[in-house]
Amino acid sequence: MWLGMKWAINAAERVQTKYEEGRAKIAKAGKLLQDADRHAEENAAKITELSSRLAKAERAAVDAKEARARAEAAKEAELRSLAMELGEAKKQAIAEYRNSQEFVALLDMELMEQCEDLIYRFRRFNANKKLNLNFVRDLPPLPERVTEEMVEAYLGEDAEVDSSSGLESDGEEEESTPLPSR
Repeated sequence: MWLGMKWAINAAERVQTKYEEGRAKIAKAGKLLQDADRHAEENAAKITELSSRLAKAERAAVDAKEARARAEAAKEAELRSLAMELGEAKKQAIAEYRNSQEFVALLDMELMEQCEDLIYRFRRFNANKKLNLNFVRDLPPLPERVTEEMVEAYLGEDAEVDSSSGLESDGEEEESTPLPSR
């Protein structure tokens, strides 16, 4: 009996230790649950704070995009106005330059160079035809035997000869002394 009792007491002590161990485990699990709840609340607070920061950042990004679009529109408008002003200034400068004596002189010189080139080409490719050079600024030098009076008196190859004025003899002299061609 004593042995049965001892066995019962030992069994009760074992049950009690298991009960206390179970209680400790339950207390520990309860503490872990409380810690987890506390961490969950902290995380929830952090999540709400981070979501509010994210919303602010998104609003700031949208505001920055709008500001950038407004700045680009203003920049484009400024560039357009500057381009218009520059175009007007160019037109005015060109108009002023075209009215200047320097431009007129340069234009005259350019035209005369082109004229001389055309005259050269005409003479080069139409050597047997006569060209009226009255519009050229610098006449080529006259040949040695030709004088200014002879040039002024010349009426042209197709001019009608008047027999009463005595120009036939002059015309014959000119025909007898042909001008050298260039």
